[in-house]
Amino acid sequence: MTLSRQGKPSRKRSVYGHSTNTSTVDVYTCPANCSTEVSYIHVHNSTGNTNITIEWYVAADSYTHHFLEGKNLGAGEFVTFSDIELIISPGDKIRITPSATAHVDSIVTVTETLVPVG
Repeated sequence: MTLSRQGKPSRKRSVYGHSTNTSTVDVYTCPANCSTEVSYIHVHNSTGNTNITIEWYVAADSYTHHFLEGKNLGAGEFVTFSDIELIISPGDKIRITPSATAHVDSIVTVTETLVPVG
């Protein structure tokens, strides 16, 4: 069961990330007053050769979980997680870091469900 079927206001959306250097990109951050289901992550490398790290930053614990670490992607290669159900909380982030300068694009699809205050 997805969060969108629990009778609370929700929206499904996709966001993208883009990197041409070795900086960590916060592709998605769960907004305040929401619970978010991450259902799809796609990372594509257009140029060069790089290792990819995908992280889930857990804000409540200031902890970084390495979802995928050291996956080598050559030019034109990609990695996709299309059958996941990762529930994240406000302030949690999905981050992607390439190890070398390359043109790395990413897509993350989520369903955000409003959690009313009170």
